[in-house]
This record gives sequence, C-alpha cells and structure tokens, in this order.
Amino acid sequence: MSNRRYWLFCTGLLLLGAFLSIASFWSDGLIKAWADANQASSVRQFASVLSATGDWPQLMLLASVALIIAWFRRQKKACKLAICMMVSSSIAGGVVNSVRIVAGRARPYNVQAVQEWNGPWRDKHLLLFQNKYHSFPSGHAGAAFGFFGVLVFAKPRYGWSCLPVPFAIAWSRVYLSSHYFSDVTTGMVVGLLVSMFAWKYTSCWVDRRLSMLPVFQLAAPGQDSSRSCSRK
Repeated sequence: MSNRRYWLFCTGLLLLGAFLSIASFWSDGLIKAWADANQASSVRQFASVLSATGDWPQLMLLASVALIIAWFRRQKKACKLAICMMVSSSIAGGVVNSVRIVAGRARPYNVQAVQEWNGPWRDKHLLLFQNKYHSFPSGHAGAAFGFFGVLVFAKPRYGWSCLPVPFAIAWSRVYLSSHYFSDVTTGMVVGLLVSMFAWKYTSCWVDRRLSMLPVFQLAAPGQDSSRSCSRK
C-alpha cells in the first residue's frame, strides 16, 4: 500500500472511529438497561473470568509466554509479532488511562456519584486515584483491542478471527456495570488505531533489532523479513 493510500485509509478509519465513539453515547442508557434486566449468576461468573483475564497485565503475561516459546524455537516473525502486540497494548492502555483519570466519569455501579462527569476534581476531592470515577474510556477495551488489533494488520487474512476475544472482554465490562457502552467503544477505537500505527512504525524496527541477535543470525527459511522491511 502506497503512503498516499495508507494515509487516506488512516483518515477514513479515524473519521469512522470518531463517528462510532460519538454515536455510542446515545446507546448507553438502552444497553445498560438491557444488561441490568438480563443478569444471571452463571453469565456474571463467565463475564468476571473474561474481565479478570483480559486486563493489560494478563495480556502481557500471555505475550511474554509466547515470546519465550518463539525465542527458544528461533521464530523471529513470532517474536516480532509478540513484541509489537505488547508495545501496542501498552501504548493504547496508556492513552486511555491518561484520559480517564482526568475525565472523571462515574462508573455505572457508582450510585453515590452526584453527576456522571466530574473531571479530576469534584467538591474539594481529588478524583485522580478513585477508580469508581475512571469509567471513560475503558482500559480493558483499549488494551485488548490494542493487543489483538496488531494481528489484524499484521495478518489480514486470519487476524480478524481473533477480534471476538477483545469484543468479549469489552462485553464483560459492560455486563458487570464497570463501563458504559460508549466507554468500551471509545477504548476499541483507540486500541485499533494504536495497533495500526504500532505495527506500521515499530514492526521493522523490532525486526532489525532481532536480526542483530546471534540467535537469529541464521534465520530459518521464511523467517528473514529484514529485506522486506528495508524496502519500506
């Protein structure tokens, strides 16, 4: 893809993401009402497992295990993919967390909140470190889509098949009343945008650094991608 087409694609994706994020606010009340009316203990247990295993630390652990296995098997492409997924998820998580600590949106379960949006300071109380006011955007959704989104852009043929995982994580956050629909939608948009840029601008850098390591000096057939990166 040429640079012009790439930036046109980025602009279109950014506009689409902004539209989805803004439009999702009109669905908050409806989706929250549906989730509240369809609570089941077994479903809540399943959602709790998804929520607990789909946060940034657990995603980093998963990628670290994959990285170690790929390292010992001398699979440079897999190592590069794991590192880029970790970088993308970390950046996306950092972006959404930076926003939500100053947005001060009360979580759906925070019934004590006087108003929904509070900013970092409310009634002489600093809200930066009060998790119940960190609803928008969703850190889980941002980190998860930033993580799995790399697969979409790195392996377009089958990377899309991994997206049900971050969608399920985002659903769990809404079902557990930890986030509004707009929170996870905005987190999704941020995560996918970050993953797109992270793969484009870090994959070749990571590839070149890995190629300098003795373990990858004698790459297996099909493992040497440094030439393709040098042409970008």
